[in-house]
Amino acid sequence: MYDERRVQPKYLWFRFSIALGLGLGLLLLVQTIRTYREVADGLLQHEAQREVDRRMQSISRAARLTRSRDPATLTPVLHELVHESPKELAWIRIINRQGKVIAESEKVTGAPVYTLRELGRVMQNPERHTQEKLTPSGVVVITLNPLRLGPPPFDRPPGDPASRIADMPRDPGEHEQHGPPGPRPPQEYVEVAVYLTGVSANFGLLRQNSIINCAAAIALMGAVVLIGLRFPHYMRGKRVDEELALARRVQLDLFPTPETLAVDVPFAAKCVPAWQVGGDLYDVFDTDDGEVALILGDVSGKGLPAALLMGVVQGAVRASSGSGAAANHEQAAERLNQLLCMKTARERFVSLFWCYFDGHASRLRYINAGHLPPLLIRSDGSEPKVVRLDEGGPVLGLLPGARYVQAVVDVHPGDLLVVYSDGILEAENAHGEEFGEAGVIACIARHPNATPGEICAAVLEDVRVFLGSGLPQDDQTLLIARLDRVGEGITATPLIRSRAVQG
Repeated sequence: MYDERRVQPKYLWFRFSIALGLGLGLLLLVQTIRTYREVADGLLQHEAQREVDRRMQSISRAARLTRSRDPATLTPVLHELVHESPKELAWIRIINRQGKVIAESEKVTGAPVYTLRELGRVMQNPERHTQEKLTPSGVVVITLNPLRLGPPPFDRPPGDPASRIADMPRDPGEHEQHGPPGPRPPQEYVEVAVYLTGVSANFGLLRQNSIINCAAAIALMGAVVLIGLRFPHYMRGKRVDEELALARRVQLDLFPTPETLAVDVPFAAKCVPAWQVGGDLYDVFDTDDGEVALILGDVSGKGLPAALLMGVVQGAVRASSGSGAAANHEQAAERLNQLLCMKTARERFVSLFWCYFDGHASRLRYINAGHLPPLLIRSDGSEPKVVRLDEGGPVLGLLPGARYVQAVVDVHPGDLLVVYSDGILEAENAHGEEFGEAGVIACIARHPNATPGEICAAVLEDVRVFLGSGLPQDDQTLLIARLDRVGEGITATPLIRSRAVQG
């Protein structure tokens, strides 16, 4: 019985790995997003400031060239700057200390309106003031920069009145009253609005790498979660595989081998299941009367249900093969049919070839319960003769009250009994052709003096080559037995109950 408490500690490492993988994936995702935001914000701000500095340099250069101290005359310059870079610049304005617009570029939409209080805070830090704002055209970075027009005092030409006023001695009391003279606050400010998308275009590789890292982290977490969710199903599948492997070993133990039996009939048999376990069965054993029983059957369906029913049929046949088994053959087949009709579903039935070989009398008694006719191949003449053993009755487990008739056929020394399941005859290649009975007979004809083991291996190899790369669709079971006469001076009585066909 499966003990969940016993298995849980065994797979604790797997659950720990699942949790660790999920944690690492989440950490990678958070770290990637955090790094991107920190780096991107810093780089965007830096790039926006660089863009603003370039524009301020252009404005200062234009002011020096025009030698104008009136900011209103810079309006054409502002138009030209925005017109040259429409994807990077939203607008440029020049405002005075009262917040009045002195000059501006075209298409200014969404520009902020400054109050005297806000401008007062800006004047306290006259270097620059930056903010982000959502406008109808997108997110922009707005920077207020002080504007100083005209040359500084030390650059004024000699004799300039302003220079003479600046050089005049001042009353010492003035310094004590007002303190040392400081820098004069700017009278105008340049407002430059830069599109955030415009400056972020330079960081496409960073964005691409961040997206890839995020996708990888999400994929990792998804895979780990999927593995964790499927783990119980995987464990159940592993248990089923282990049980099927055990069932396969039990099934192989039920199949006889020439090495484990001391019967007088040389034989070879093999079952190649389409799945791990098959629904075909074969058995060879001695009866209490000294005869040899040979059976081969095919249970409908494949897999474990068919294998279970196979074991029931094999046990029932063995149980009915005591003293007088050949004489009570028909009654045993009818009882087995009645048992299967009562205990199995309607769709479960068994085709079975069940025979007894009496080596002393060189006689084969058989019942073919809906199975493919086995071949009795005789080589006493110039050409081999093929006798098809098709007498008996319907399949077992389908028709309650069905009757079965035992057929008897004389056996010549060296006759070869070939019994197979439909997986051999119906093996289909890539062209839709079936291996068929002709393929079995042709293979046996190429090995006239071979042992049963060699013939069995040759037929199965021909079927494998015939299939090519295709997989078998049904269980393939083959039983080969060499029926030799045992004893001296025994004459077999021919009974015409089977159909002989020259092949």
